[in-house]
Amino acid sequence: LAEYLGRTEDVEKYQAMRERVGNVCNRELWDKEWFIRGITKNGKKIGTSEDAEGKVHLESNAWAVLSGAADVEKGKRAMDSVDKYLFTPYGILLNAPSYTVPDDDIGFVTRVYPGLKENGSIFSHPNPWAWAAECVLGRGDRAMKFYNALCPYYQNNMIEIRQSEPYSYCQFVVGRDHTAFGRARHPFMTGSGGWGYFFATRYMLGIRPDFEHLTIDPCIPADWKEFSAVRRWRGAEYDIHVENPDGVMKGVQELYLDGEKVERIPVMAQGSRHDVRVVMG
Repeated sequence: LAEYLGRTEDVEKYQAMRERVGNVCNRELWDKEWFIRGITKNGKKIGTSEDAEGKVHLESNAWAVLSGAADVEKGKRAMDSVDKYLFTPYGILLNAPSYTVPDDDIGFVTRVYPGLKENGSIFSHPNPWAWAAECVLGRGDRAMKFYNALCPYYQNNMIEIRQSEPYSYCQFVVGRDHTAFGRARHPFMTGSGGWGYFFATRYMLGIRPDFEHLTIDPCIPADWKEFSAVRRWRGAEYDIHVENPDGVMKGVQELYLDGEKVERIPVMAQGSRHDVRVVMG
């Protein structure tokens, strides 16, 4: 935003701040295969490879990628750890293994019953952050795997387990360290629907409005050969058709607006309608 507005002093200030914070994060928070959750006021690191409980955390790893703090190699290793340690058929765990021993240095989370809410449940709200992180890394197959696991539609025939509506995201799904693993609780009491829509459309379908143009940069499963979408933006309507002839997960080879090859999709007149063709490759 500062660059767009020509505020050069702000650009220099915040670029330097970003670089400084990024360096500290990579130096202090990287732990062999993932980023730790944080450090307590007493200097104790949370979520290290040496921890028996609360070993791996979703949020710190997804946001290491989304923020740009992690380079591509570390980002992939971090999200591989999320997949290895936190993925379940019902969505991604917030952390694992669950805490069973109260630790007031770490705080409240260690006193929550294992597998519920903040302590080892599938907390729906941050799950879409993992979808987006995988899209940033260009791994559409895994982004879709994560998306499908949490999607209420795919739990439509699991009412005996889910015990909640199959058309609503729930605040959390009981985690695997609890005897009721897979049971969903607090339907509608969550921002997950908004986050899910935001990341599914802007990162998986890749349709993102910018200051003066519409970015279309999908990250989809390799077996998706095409998809279509309609985007209404600033009073104009864009009929978008994406083709994926080579079965790639990310990358745009050609972009057409109303039959003409273009570099980007500009803001068009209000009330107008346009055909957009995207060829991945």
